[in-house]
Parts: sequence; structure tokens; C-alpha cells
Amino acid sequence: MDNLSKAKEEVIRFHEQMAAWFRGGEQAAAAGTAGLLANFSPDFRMVSPHGKRSSLEDLTEWMPELLGKFPDMRITVKDIQGYATDYHVLLTYTEVQADSRGGNTRHSSAVFIRDGERMLWLDLWESL
Repeated sequence: MDNLSKAKEEVIRFHEQMAAWFRGGEQAAAAGTAGLLANFSPDFRMVSPHGKRSSLEDLTEWMPELLGKFPDMRITVKDIQGYATDYHVLLTYTEVQADSRGGNTRHSSAVFIRDGERMLWLDLWESL
């Protein structure tokens, strides 16, 4: 499978796992934060929709607070587009989060780096 397809699959996989994490699914809880973030580079960094900058360490500390916090959360990813080289992928996509309290739409740009057969999240910028 080519890098672009792998990165697109990773975005979909991660958001499925993230929705399960928010709902408190048994498999999500069993995998733990390490399982959820297994495809993130140690050098990962992100900028949230409100401009907060975070590292993988920050994300690892924050994720346990969200386990089961939104029991009816649904996340849909659409409009995934991107460009790939032999070692990097740049993707843009739209993420729609919805639960009984309402929803929000995020527009994201993500950079992935190749690590063997995996594509690792390196950089993520989200905006509303």
C-alpha cells in the first residue's frame, strides 16, 4: 500500500479509536493511552483550534481525563486529501464531532512520517 493510502487509513483508524475512547469503550480502555497513541511520533506536536500548542507528552497526560467523558460521541472524517513522498505525507481533512450536547467541525492539516510500514503522526493543526 502506498504512503498516501496508509496515512488516510491512519486518520480514519485514529478517529474511530478516539470516538471509542470518548465513549469509554472496553477495547479503548484495555488498549490504554499507549495503544491509542501508538502511531504518534515521539516528536509529535499539535496546535488546537484555540491556538494551544501541545506535545506527545502533553497529549499522553491529557487523554486519560477524556476516557468515557462523552458516552454518545460520534466522529466522522471526510474530505481527506493529500500529497505524499517516499517518507512523508501531508493530509487535510474535515472532522465532525457530535454528541447529545451538540457538535463541532474541525478542519485539520496533518503531517505523517514513514516508520517501516507505519505512518506516524508528526504534526497536527486544527481550526474551527
